[in-house]
Amino acid sequence: MEITVGERLKQLVREKGLEQQEVAAQLNIKSPTFNGYVGNKREPSISRLKQLASYFDVSVDYLIGLNDIRNPYLSHLSEEINSFIQNPDNQTYIELAKDIKERTLGKNRKAL
Repeated sequence: MEITVGERLKQLVREKGLEQQEVAAQLNIKSPTFNGYVGNKREPSISRLKQLASYFDVSVDYLIGLNDIRNPYLSHLSEEINSFIQNPDNQTYIELAKDIKERTLGKNRKAL
């Protein structure tokens, strides 16, 4: 059986420990609209799918049931590194690393 967007959303909302209304409010989506997605009575637009995928930190492919890999861009990394990246407490370190990378690339571009 193919998994639906609504089933994925229901699971992801539950994992966040929130109510559907809370998620809808955080995403600035009307509750009946979001409930329609969860209940498979409405289909989200592509832009809405992108918003939902970003909010739940999953790929659109995962959200629509195309595959079971939540984030294919991290699947090649070790479990330890994936856990580090997924831990919200480490977000500061990740942002710092991105900033260092950008500054380094900027200096290298100027040197060329």
